[in-house]
Amino acid sequence: MKTCYTLLFILAFSASGFAQNYYISNTSVGANDANPGTIASPWKSFTPLNALLKTTNPIDTIFLRSGDVFRDHIDVANRKNIVITSYGSGAKPVISGTEKVSGWTSFKNYYRAAVTGSVSHFFSQGHEQIVARYQDRGAYLTVDMADNNSLQDNDLSAISTAVLNRSQVCVHTAQWCWEKSKIASATSNRINYATPTLREPTAGYGYFLYGDTSFLNIDGEYVWDSIGGYLYFMPPGGMNPNALNCEVSVREFGISMLTFAQNISISNISFFGQSEAGITAPFSGNTGLKVTNCEFKGQYKYGIELQCKYAEVSNCYFREVDAFGIFMHNTAFGCKIHHNTFRNNGAIRNSGIGQEINLTSIKGAFVDSCHVHHNDIDSAGYCGISMDGKYNLIERNIVKHAMLYNNDGAALKSFGIGSAYTIFRNNIVSESDGNTEGTPNGPHFVTPAIYFDFSTNHCIIENNTIYNMSQKGIFLNASTNNNTVTGNVIHGLNFGIDFNGAPNPNIMNYQNMTGMRVTGNSIFAVSSSSYILRMLDNTGNYSNGTIDSNYYFQPYDANHYVLEPPSTNESFDSWKNVSGHDLHTKSAFVQWTNGTHFDTLFVNPTDNEITVNLPNSPYRYLDLDSTEICGSFVLKPYTSRILLLTNTTCEVGIERIEEFGNLVVYPNPAHESIHWNNAGESVGYLICDLYGRFLINGKSDRGLNVVYVEDFVPGIYFIRFENGGVQRFLVN
Repeated sequence: MKTCYTLLFILAFSASGFAQNYYISNTSVGANDANPGTIASPWKSFTPLNALLKTTNPIDTIFLRSGDVFRDHIDVANRKNIVITSYGSGAKPVISGTEKVSGWTSFKNYYRAAVTGSVSHFFSQGHEQIVARYQDRGAYLTVDMADNNSLQDNDLSAISTAVLNRSQVCVHTAQWCWEKSKIASATSNRINYATPTLREPTAGYGYFLYGDTSFLNIDGEYVWDSIGGYLYFMPPGGMNPNALNCEVSVREFGISMLTFAQNISISNISFFGQSEAGITAPFSGNTGLKVTNCEFKGQYKYGIELQCKYAEVSNCYFREVDAFGIFMHNTAFGCKIHHNTFRNNGAIRNSGIGQEINLTSIKGAFVDSCHVHHNDIDSAGYCGISMDGKYNLIERNIVKHAMLYNNDGAALKSFGIGSAYTIFRNNIVSESDGNTEGTPNGPHFVTPAIYFDFSTNHCIIENNTIYNMSQKGIFLNASTNNNTVTGNVIHGLNFGIDFNGAPNPNIMNYQNMTGMRVTGNSIFAVSSSSYILRMLDNTGNYSNGTIDSNYYFQPYDANHYVLEPPSTNESFDSWKNVSGHDLHTKSAFVQWTNGTHFDTLFVNPTDNEITVNLPNSPYRYLDLDSTEICGSFVLKPYTSRILLLTNTTCEVGIERIEEFGNLVVYPNPAHESIHWNNAGESVGYLICDLYGRFLINGKSDRGLNVVYVEDFVPGIYFIRFENGGVQRFLVN
């Protein structure tokens, strides 16, 4: 009867031809699907809404009541110009892909509950739980031999064939991916996959089994038995799960646009626990989607999936999404992803899509003309932002704690010959060193902050800041060509910029690394073991392009400017002579002992110019051009600057001494001696280093004065005269 009433209402309304607003609440008194859907008489579920959406009747706005939870989904296929938002006060309304689990009974040393339908993942107290595995978290079995369809491991003989055949397997098939499959069949030392892997793991790679109740031994683990229809759970601290909020994911989407939809606007909605995506727009015919101020949590694959044109996602919050917070792919064009927050996405190795590129916060798979900016990303299993395609702009994003489960990838990454004319600029990257768990012993891929992978071309890495990392700053892999790396600040790391100059014959249309332009970068080592550059596989030449006019600071070891594997070290002068590069690059003008430092990295992660009030006032700082800075300085938005603290105070002037006939110290820089002409009376002087330590004292007589400095450590020095005047000079 309710269905007939709803259909009659729709038919009656269609005669009016006027667009309407509709209200839905499952907690309001009197809410009923037979109501007209007004604010006074709202619908109780999405059923009449989805029926209306299948007609051609116009709809303006769909309002979901704040604080309500809707265990359903909305399909806006073949619709346009519709707004979906909230009304009322309180928390955002939730579109949930889950159903509650109750009726838990004690079973062996855990609990079980009967569940109908298909379950993709399980939540307790709003957080996704881990499928029981063997070996336990942090430990792995080891591949003896493998191909795309199977693996062999003699240690499997300790596990019964029956258990193996009830389990699934997750294999670290390469340093950049974990792949998963059901087990089709097994013997005492062999597993045959139900789904072939993309990569063949070599001997020594790790894997684990999961999904059998015999593996249940850690609080928070669960197993879903699809054949028996039971969910098994070991709750934390032996709690009775009937006292917990337990939910299983049973719905694919929250809002779907599985065919053509245009100008759909979604705002102020929370999406939780869908098995595919909170929002999906997977066709090129979908255009103009706008998602604002929404929340996404616990989706098994995607918070938002976009294969559409001119979508915009802004001011949204993505957390604990398993595969990708946002996934743009194929025909996605002109999308804008900005001012979003991402936290702890891609946190489960055997979840998500279970293949390559999995566990990434923002992924663009060969998309065109997309703008990704002002996103704040913290904690991603794989890349923070991975953008493949053309004419994309990635700027003013903050990424830290990426690469938590893989080591071959980066916080910011682009791959392939199809990636061209893309710009990464003014991004801030930190603490994304990679994870080598489950990889063989021996040399590993060294994780960079920014990575141009095979054949990426005509792209720009500009004015980014990289700090608080121990691995690698920027990596330009084999066959990358005609890219520009300029104005970046790289503070610390084992290698500032890494060049792989050789072509890669395994890549279609491969070529040598050519046409690169690497200029204006500031690379600052923070230990004696760090290198400014690494030149890998240069095939006997350095014809990469132009490398010049940078700032290279290795203040701890003058022979650690360039590493050419396996073990050739180059000093800065040697590097210039051998390569012909960096003829106008400035190197360290200080020399420190390991463990001491006087440098500070100042970072501005905001859209406004800021005035930095320098600490340690009234002491003077120097920039990498050895320009003095006192008191404060202005830092532009999303930029950084490295300054060196001295022991000289700002009150001591550095002006030339007018009383002594415009005295000038020369040559400057000096190598063996310095000279000056004194046209006035004799006066005493002191020479001190950058840190205020006095080295020489004497008297400046009328006429020519000479002081020998060949034993001075390269760096900046000051002559202080009795009358208060100071002259600065450089020894190289």
